Amino acid sequence: MTRSPSSPAGPEEVPWPAGVPRPLSAPPLTAARSDGAKVARWIERHCRYGEGDKFGQPVRLELFQKIFLHWLFELKLDGTRRYRRALLEVPKGNGKTPIASWVAAYLLATQRSAVIPVAAASYAQAELLFGDLRTTIAESPTLRHLFRAFEGEVQVADGPGRAYKIAAVAGTNDGQRPSAFFADEIHEWTGNRARVHLVIANGAAKRAGSLVVNTTTPGADLDSMAGRLHEYGLRVNAGEIDDPEFLFATWGCPEDRYDLNDHEQLLQAVRDANPAADRFLNVADVAARFYQIPRHEFARYHLGVWTTVAERWLPTGAWEACERPGPIPDGTEVVLGFDGSYNGDSTALTVVSCPTDDGELPHVDVVEAWERPDTVVGDWQVPILDVEAAIRAACARWQVREIVCDPYRWARTYQILESEGLPIVEYPQSPARMIPATQRFYEAAVNTQLSQSGDPRLARHIANCAIKTDARGTRLTKEHRHSTRRIDLAVSAVMALDRACQPPELPPPPPQFYSWADL
Repeated sequence: MTRSPSSPAGPEEVPWPAGVPRPLSAPPLTAARSDGAKVARWIERHCRYGEGDKFGQPVRLELFQKIFLHWLFELKLDGTRRYRRALLEVPKGNGKTPIASWVAAYLLATQRSAVIPVAAASYAQAELLFGDLRTTIAESPTLRHLFRAFEGEVQVADGPGRAYKIAAVAGTNDGQRPSAFFADEIHEWTGNRARVHLVIANGAAKRAGSLVVNTTTPGADLDSMAGRLHEYGLRVNAGEIDDPEFLFATWGCPEDRYDLNDHEQLLQAVRDANPAADRFLNVADVAARFYQIPRHEFARYHLGVWTTVAERWLPTGAWEACERPGPIPDGTEVVLGFDGSYNGDSTALTVVSCPTDDGELPHVDVVEAWERPDTVVGDWQVPILDVEAAIRAACARWQVREIVCDPYRWARTYQILESEGLPIVEYPQSPARMIPATQRFYEAAVNTQLSQSGDPRLARHIANCAIKTDARGTRLTKEHRHSTRRIDLAVSAVMALDRACQPPELPPPPPQFYSWADL
């Protein structure tokens, strides 16, 4: 949970409160100026619980909900809100829909001429969020006099302003400029539904001070709108993308943190994943679901883990166990790995230090990566001159034994660099080469026989790798042919490690000449 290194130094971090599970990913918890406490007091004073055991009772927020409000309503130096877009991702049963409805009620009461669409993928799902908003107003002794609540709309009684229900399945093309937009369970917003989200969010972006709040449980397709937003949030929180207006907070527990077949460890996994555990979420009831539904569904719904049908390459946690932050010292003997496309989505240049006789393990790091920006529409091309300059700079920095690269599409660059005396080595990505190279990298990673710098881009590409196994062996692949989840850094690292662990090729011996007399 680190702030983007390209952002100015923010307020001092404060200790994470005891008794609240840490998110898997979120901004730092700081003493930044925020209206969150004011919003929390407003909610507890005016809002009422919707359907459930506490129906009609005053809302009493849990500490983790107050932390989310502190993040969501953080202020900039000029007093305006920092965040304009947010994604709250938690397992089922942690109250994400109710808190969204209470925030919507606050904004409806405080924004000038509020226009607030409340949406979900289907009418039934939209009614859950909008129904909580309607009920919190209808049951509130104070709010019921300020608003008129109808089946599909809540109106400000004595002035402009309304919140209304939308189902993305209807393909609504909302041409208004919302002051806020609430989208629930966005992992279900697939196909044309994603277009509805785009249209409404774009409308909100045209209005000053607007806020888009997305809530969801994890899904099963990282190539979906929600999956892309999830991965974007991870990159923002890791400092890989500088987007100070996007808030991403996700709670969950990786499957391998505990032995889920041990009941006590299963209970602890549920507590780690669910911030509402032992508050308004019954841990024993959730743990019982482990024995009632498929494991991947339990992981997604109750541990907050994105799942996929593709078989992952490295075991969870294996790559993290190899982390040893820090660059490869200048002058070290290394191998560069290059995997590139011209107008595709990603081009990668990695470096691997050669193992030494005194037991120094190979160290893997990223030299540079060129990835198609998510905001680009239409054609995009890799900056070839930048790529060539990065390779030259790496050769000046380290003692480069080889630059291994697949010759496909980059022959011109290789010819230019080779003519300059750089050690280009062709490495066609054929099964005969990639299968043993993949196996070598896998064994080194799971047995911690390599180290890596902790670069979040490489970690992401490693995590994106699926495997393809056939009669010839196992090699890396994307989840499916059209997947946008990039793996180029992983492929280039596999190639570089394979060559770095090979003994250097000795030059051919000089020719021997003999005279007839010697013979």
